[in-house]
Amino acid sequence: MYKKFLYKIIEEDMNIEKSIIANKKLIKNIFQITIPAVFDLLAQTLIMAFDMMMVASLGPTAISSVGVGTAAMYALIPALIAVATGTTALLSRAFGANNKIEGKKAFAQSFFIAIPLGIFLTVMFLIFSKEIINLVGNAKDMNLKDAILYQNMTVIGFPFLAISISTFYAFRAMGENKIPMIGNTLALILKILLNYLLIHIFKWGVFGAALSTTLTRLSSAIFSIYLVFWSKKNWISLQIKDLKFDYFTAKRILKVGIPAAMEQLGLRIGMLIFEMMVISLGNLAYAAHKIALTAESISYNLGFAFAFAASALVGQELGKGSSKKALKDGYICTIIAMIVMSTFGLLFFIMPHFLVSLFTDDKKVIELSTTALKIVSICQPFSGASLVLAGSLRGAGDTKSVLFITFLGIFLIRIPTTYLFLDILNFGLAGAWIVMTIDLFIRSYLLYYVFKRGKWKYLQV
Repeated sequence: MYKKFLYKIIEEDMNIEKSIIANKKLIKNIFQITIPAVFDLLAQTLIMAFDMMMVASLGPTAISSVGVGTAAMYALIPALIAVATGTTALLSRAFGANNKIEGKKAFAQSFFIAIPLGIFLTVMFLIFSKEIINLVGNAKDMNLKDAILYQNMTVIGFPFLAISISTFYAFRAMGENKIPMIGNTLALILKILLNYLLIHIFKWGVFGAALSTTLTRLSSAIFSIYLVFWSKKNWISLQIKDLKFDYFTAKRILKVGIPAAMEQLGLRIGMLIFEMMVISLGNLAYAAHKIALTAESISYNLGFAFAFAASALVGQELGKGSSKKALKDGYICTIIAMIVMSTFGLLFFIMPHFLVSLFTDDKKVIELSTTALKIVSICQPFSGASLVLAGSLRGAGDTKSVLFITFLGIFLIRIPTTYLFLDILNFGLAGAWIVMTIDLFIRSYLLYYVFKRGKWKYLQV
């Protein structure tokens, strides 16, 4: 099945020899964008991994409390990313056309939209904190008090997160992934130091983990402000006078960003429902689920790095007026991502016990996590295709197609099938991960079909 799918992707005079060997310059460019993005996302993954390791030392209940405390927030963080996605579509085209005025104008509008949104989300979460946690944490053995504490403390960092997301995505739109890499590497170092200090030295437990997250987000926001307003050498460097609201540009961002926001919101709400189904399996199963997701995120983030490259390259080529090259760039990024993620899929299948044991020594949790990783190893190539093709379409501004396919995958496939596997067939945690694999396969094929059809070439953003 995998070989058949790969063959379809590289069909239409896009065979491996022509796509990989004959386009060495393009491949070099892809990796120049992707490698810093890999280290950038690796830093983000390690932030979560080290956080999980340190929280895990407090026991399975602490892991679950942090998981429940972050579940609803992660459902809404993509709303900030959606604003950045709309900006990316405009900025990458402006960069490709070397139109600095339009690029800066688009970047400035992202702050006018994202920061108020971040403040609004913070207020809503603080007002309805108990209701949100009670909705998500429906297992009897959960410590909901710690979950509320974690959520309330970390949600304060939403406005800071809005600033750093807007800034880092703007640099990614230009293919300059070194800046986000540096920013997230510094955040990783600070997060480890703060976690050690607040969790192990001060003994503040879950509160310490939450406080370290908020302080780390504050530091990333300060770094972003420095890059934008004090460093004058960047293509999108701004002055205070550049911070003028432009209705037309903001409207263009929202035209792309609103479908992206709906897609990401639908995805995260669907994932939240999925998470609630897994939580209902109990404390140990949910802890195993979170650990397996953390381990799998290594491969996922590598695929996401190629999605960044595809989004930037497709947008830039469309800005230059070359839809044919945009198509080629999207295909080649997809092929490489599938190969890379397939390699990690092999590792997940061969040595899952070793990977899981890095996070916990609980035998039952290890057993459940190991099974989950073996299952998800099968879908790694399709996950890669899904990530990169969706990134390519977003770079072209075709966020509506991604929205439709995401809603189809989550609400018509994943959630109903999870109910079948968990509540009727009683497959347990393994059933949930089987459903993930089915969902990713279907979505990857549909995204390939839409990208191949090529209606995105004619979109005006």
